[in-house]
Amino acid sequence: MRTVAPVFQLYRFSDDDVVWWRLVSPNGRGLARSALALPSVEAARASVEDVRAAVGSLMPVLRLTGAYRWQWLLTHDEVPVVQGIGDQDRRIRCAHACRSFVELAPVTPLDAAVATFRRSSAPPVSARRTAT
Repeated sequence: MRTVAPVFQLYRFSDDDVVWWRLVSPNGRGLARSALALPSVEAARASVEDVRAAVGSLMPVLRLTGAYRWQWLLTHDEVPVVQGIGDQDRRIRCAHACRSFVELAPVTPLDAAVATFRRSSAPPVSARRTAT
């Protein structure tokens, strides 16, 4: 398998005006994304910079889902800022994914392009809120 350099990617869905960011890990898969949709490309870029600067002070939260899978978040004053993409079958793998983001975020460049994706299903209710 070919590895690539990690990168922050800005993206939007073709049926929506809000912008998200995600960190694509060295194995080419999404590792984490913004917890809330952002109103503009400029706000998304600023959010990436804010996360890079504050990642060491964000509080990790590991939680067990109803399906007995693990998910992680990074919060600031109990407000989610970063959310892990996907879930893990073990707590230790979930903690590792969170640590990987914390280690990669400060040194990962931001791709200048904004990707547009076509949505294959409705977004979860929590994702429909936007950051102010």
